Amino acid sequence: MELTPRKKAVLKAIVKAYIETGEPVGSKNLTALLENAPSSATLRNEMSELCELGFLKQPHTSAGRIPTSNGYRFYVENLKSGTLPAGEITAFIDGSLNSFNCEPENIPVAAAQALSRLTGLPAISCLMTRRPPVIKRTELLPIGRFSLMLLMITDDGRTRSKIFRQAGGFTPELEMTFRNVSKQFINGKKVKTLTKAYMQNLISGAGIHALELMPLLSSVFETASEIHESDVTLKGENALYNICSSEDSARKILRLIKQRDPIISILENVGEGVGAVFGTDTGYSELNFGTFVAAKFSSSDKYTGYIGVIGPNRMPYEQIMPGIEYTAKRLTEIMTEAQKDLED
Repeated sequence: MELTPRKKAVLKAIVKAYIETGEPVGSKNLTALLENAPSSATLRNEMSELCELGFLKQPHTSAGRIPTSNGYRFYVENLKSGTLPAGEITAFIDGSLNSFNCEPENIPVAAAQALSRLTGLPAISCLMTRRPPVIKRTELLPIGRFSLMLLMITDDGRTRSKIFRQAGGFTPELEMTFRNVSKQFINGKKVKTLTKAYMQNLISGAGIHALELMPLLSSVFETASEIHESDVTLKGENALYNICSSEDSARKILRLIKQRDPIISILENVGEGVGAVFGTDTGYSELNFGTFVAAKFSSSDKYTGYIGVIGPNRMPYEQIMPGIEYTAKRLTEIMTEAQKDLED
């Protein structure tokens, strides 16, 4: 059903007032909130009909009304996208992002940390590769008599390192053998190609070098297995415990985040620009208490992702959403520039 202009004005006023005060809104309150407000009796009828339509609910008899998830959704969907946040907020975001000095994959994580400080809410970053990452280079570095470091770099700028012990230590022969193996069987391969079975076949085919290469190639497999096509990170974990109804509820959400896929599927419902996904729409009962507010960012043909916050349904969307949208816009610019630097 299409809401009349008056119903829209009533609903918007109630949601905004409830977000600000946390108190049910009655017809007398509405009279002061609306321009050219009709009579209290007319407002009560409008509120009653909005309850029947599922936008409002009445906590108890004779109380005012509070918004349902549908009411919040209407309110959020009718906020203007593209609105710049206040000057002090853009200054904080720019100052935080301009100080980044890290690998491209860690930039969204640092942005989530800044967003959590800005909003006081748990912030989430999600980074996904547009195509499977490829091993660009592997290097072997001596760091002790028998300790070596394996360094692995992908074509999208991610690096992983692993320290391991090599019985014979670092020798020119080991370095040359590893360089040849890397050139033929590792560099240029997709990360997901380096399975346990693939590495075992390499060891089996190493002949007289099999025993010597076993610790090294095992480290290659373990290092590659740490590179995922998607990563989800939460910053401001303490704030999550503050907004959840219980520690058990917070722990369940943390488990969802560690699984990655459930959170990614939720964030993909945000679409373009900044948007909100209400917990009641996700199918996960532990998320019913709140809302994901996030925006999409991208980096050339390498990365795409989301940055946002998890908060209670009753949060200041008008203040939070422009800040998140601006952060995503700046992330796109910074990550695109960082990716170009890697390619030059």
